[in-house]
Amino acid sequence: MKHPITSPQGGPVVILTSHNNPIHIDAVLIPGTGGLIGMTFCPGKKCPSASGYHDRDLSVDLRAIRDWGAELLVSLIEEHEYNQVGIADFEVRLPRGMVHLRLPIPDGGIPDEAWERRWRGGEGSLVRSVLARGGKVCLHCMGGLGRTGMVAARLLVEFGLPPDEAIAMVRSARPGTIETRQQEAYVRACASG
Repeated sequence: MKHPITSPQGGPVVILTSHNNPIHIDAVLIPGTGGLIGMTFCPGKKCPSASGYHDRDLSVDLRAIRDWGAELLVSLIEEHEYNQVGIADFEVRLPRGMVHLRLPIPDGGIPDEAWERRWRGGEGSLVRSVLARGGKVCLHCMGGLGRTGMVAARLLVEFGLPPDEAIAMVRSARPGTIETRQQEAYVRACASG
């Protein structure tokens, strides 16, 4: 897919592909379980970002996530974002054996009541069960920061860490995560409910 790309300054734009910029997964360890929560940006995305223009290969990125060891891939982007970044065929391209959950959260926001019902209705149990037995779960949103970091910290809280420690662990592993005060407050509220 060809895209007309110009920088605001008129200079060259860096094209970030799955080959010259392999997908990177930062991880936090669930204490006492050996389980790992991976955090990354949206695989296969084709869109501008602060560091250049992403023109990624979805299949290559998904294989890299599988090769990292993810049994479960949790997508936190909204439905319209799949089309917006050219990955409408996301689930068709999933590697064999990888389970995929779509748990959309608005960009910059926090989960709504429908999301919470799904989480309590079984999705959260599935994620926690993989982690509790020492497995790997990979979370992603668009940039791998706000929504991804918030849900990673929530999981740490659900495994017994104090919220501020969970937030610090996630931010240490992936700087810039949990982007808003509302997302921080959400993680703190998870400890009480």
